[in-house]
Amino acid sequence: MSADDTRILRLESDAIAGHTLKLAIVESGPDGQPLTVEGLRNRVEARLGNLPRARQRLASTPLRLAAPAWVDDESFDVRNHVRLASESSLDRPALMRFVGKVMAERLDHARPLWCVDVVGPDESGRTALVIRIHHCLADGVTCLRMLSELLWDTDHGSEPGLPEPWHPKSAPGRARMLASGAIGRFRGIGEAVAGGARAAASPRRWLRSGQALAALPATLRRELWPLGADSAFDRRIGGDREVAFTACELADLKRIEHAAGSGVTVNDVVLAVVAGAIRRWLGTHHEPAQAMRVQIPVSMHHRGEHPDELGNRDSFLFCDLPVAEPDPRTRLAAINAETRSRKQHHDPDELYSFFHSLSHVRPLYRAASELASGPREFALSVSNVPGPREPVAVLGGHVAELYSVAEPADRHALRASAVSLAGRMSFGFCTDPGAVPGVAELAAGLDASLEELRALD
Repeated sequence: MSADDTRILRLESDAIAGHTLKLAIVESGPDGQPLTVEGLRNRVEARLGNLPRARQRLASTPLRLAAPAWVDDESFDVRNHVRLASESSLDRPALMRFVGKVMAERLDHARPLWCVDVVGPDESGRTALVIRIHHCLADGVTCLRMLSELLWDTDHGSEPGLPEPWHPKSAPGRARMLASGAIGRFRGIGEAVAGGARAAASPRRWLRSGQALAALPATLRRELWPLGADSAFDRRIGGDREVAFTACELADLKRIEHAAGSGVTVNDVVLAVVAGAIRRWLGTHHEPAQAMRVQIPVSMHHRGEHPDELGNRDSFLFCDLPVAEPDPRTRLAAINAETRSRKQHHDPDELYSFFHSLSHVRPLYRAASELASGPREFALSVSNVPGPREPVAVLGGHVAELYSVAEPADRHALRASAVSLAGRMSFGFCTDPGAVPGVAELAAGLDASLEELRALD
């Protein structure tokens, strides 16, 4: 496993299960027949050859000398990963409760770390796919890549196809794992030393390294200092989960973007509507409305990556949400000023390089990571992942809705996620209801916040 994937795996605790969740609402197919669990299993099994990691489980390195390794699951059975939900047909409120319940369940580490629960069909013939993927297996971008490889129909049609023969490789023995772990550890150290030597031997590399080093203090000062104020989401969490969803037209966000003026982005608008939702929630729950710093994940994946490449490759930036500001236009302008400054200084790239340089020195890496993830550094995380631009289907059934939720963290008791699909932007909120009550109010508040900004168009 990479350093990023390993760090995420180690975040698991009594309260943190470690996975993300996607909810896809699939309509009946052209023949009027709803999606079935058997049909979906056939689809997934026929596609598994495109995604080798989907049939691999974790194996620990003896003495924890190195990160766990991915090995073929010799007892892999698709029925353990595409399964009929314990509750068959649910109305919308009951589906939300079921999603929260599933979000709280842990994936089995003895098997590949993903699962699809098939719920329905409901009275309208729609089927809900509740998809969990462990965060150490894939981040926001590669989760959608995984869905594309395993679920979505392709240009070749909607038929499941036939699975290719698969012969799992035997799991390596303890001695081999130990030797491989030692080699991997020394290789990582060697690559870090070699990289430094190459930089020292090349004037051009030395100049670039010097420029990056000179820029780093300003980056760390912007992103990690000053510390934010105490927040209403700085609360200890347990293992229960509650979710809420809402959605809007992407065109509405783009109209607000254009009306706000040059330099404003859809991501800025997303942050502004989340800020408005939080402002309303704080007022309802008699919490002080003050600036609230958010962490914004930034994908470092590149377009040339192969479709079967998974794993985590994210950086981040911080931004203050001006939730105390009553004027929605002023809130959006303040958010844009912050995000634009950080992008102009390439803060996500600088932070990515900084943390990866430290990853070979575990004590420093652990200390820096703990500092950057503290409750005074940010109150909550707000992610926005671009999904398919065109409509997608599963076995001929149109995917009418797609939502995403990610886990909250201890002392970061709320998480907000956005994902787009074919001209729609969907928002998901996830929390421990014992720490942050009334998560459905946040979804309703986001709708009201969007209306405020649309009125300014």
